[in-house]
Amino acid sequence: MTKIYREDKTPFTGMTVEGMQEVLDYNFHFIRKGDSLYFELPSTFKIDIRSFKQLSQLHIADREYYEMYDHAFSDDVFQIKFRDNATTSNSKNTIMEFSRISKEEFEEDINKEIARQKEVRAKINTLKNQLSTAPQIILHQVEKLPVKNQVIQDDKGNPITLEIPRGIELKVSGHVKTQQFGPIKIGTFTTNAKIYDLVHPQKNYGLNQLTIWLSTDPADFDLAGYKLESPDRVIFKEDANSVTGYELDYDPKDGKAIIRSVFCLKYKKVGQTHVFIYADVYRSQFSGNFDRMAEMNEILNFNYQLSENITIK
Repeated sequence: MTKIYREDKTPFTGMTVEGMQEVLDYNFHFIRKGDSLYFELPSTFKIDIRSFKQLSQLHIADREYYEMYDHAFSDDVFQIKFRDNATTSNSKNTIMEFSRISKEEFEEDINKEIARQKEVRAKINTLKNQLSTAPQIILHQVEKLPVKNQVIQDDKGNPITLEIPRGIELKVSGHVKTQQFGPIKIGTFTTNAKIYDLVHPQKNYGLNQLTIWLSTDPADFDLAGYKLESPDRVIFKEDANSVTGYELDYDPKDGKAIIRSVFCLKYKKVGQTHVFIYADVYRSQFSGNFDRMAEMNEILNFNYQLSENITIK
């Protein structure tokens, strides 16, 4: 059994609740043998306890702002301690706690998870096939907007020249953000990154709005490979340097595959700098008695129109 709690027992609030639940959803199951941990879930891998220093070693989504500082076994419990630097709460020290279960419970849980994953994959594949014949994305015709030149800088101070729509402003992001494009990690706490938000004079869709992500990471990025790297990513429209599509997921509450989000991405490498113009409109941001896909399409088209009117020089 796994649980996560603040060291001082204060409750999680806001977006932190979702972040912690996301970690729990990995459903960690492992066996300790000597100085090694052998994981069966979320995938099969091994960790040497002596070199266990970062949460990314657990094969969870990379979170630069989760700073692991200790781990220890005590009786039938294994604790991992980390600081949640993304929270504005005074309480940052967080404990992920694993409790020992029997061999029979372990094997039963593994078999249940394997069966569940097969069922989930089948439902997601069915949705993918449905979207190929009945797409839910509706892209409007691009309106050509008057543009202006705008110079921004990467984290090394190198200039990047863009053409952007007049009236739009670019500001270094004040949000805690993280994103991965293939092997390229870009985030608020990543040293080789810089992030710019697009500010529209009339509309503000918050974190769903188009963002420019810059990285001087020496790794290579391949747009063709990006399109194929995730089995839950479905491309609706693509050009030489851009893609638009869906990210699919599974809703355990309703027991069905869903469109988790819709996204648009434009990419170009300028010198040694990777430039990504990207927006991902998440389903989870919406609630109420209205058509979520219509709302997602509205924001997707806003981002898509802006992206199509931005040129990376």
